[in-house]
Amino acid sequence: MEDELLMAIPPHFLPKVIDGLDHLSRNGLRYPIPQYGINNDVRAGMGVSYQ
Repeated sequence: MEDELLMAIPPHFLPKVIDGLDHLSRNGLRYPIPQYGINNDVRAGMGVSYQ
């Protein structure tokens, strides 16, 4: 779709990417970032990061 992004990286970067995503997850930023629309309650997702 027009709102999607496709990225390519050399395989030797994957361990560093996975480690970085793990660190982000421990800090409360989950990837992929959830989309909030009219059918979702923003408080449910924001409550994890912003107590």
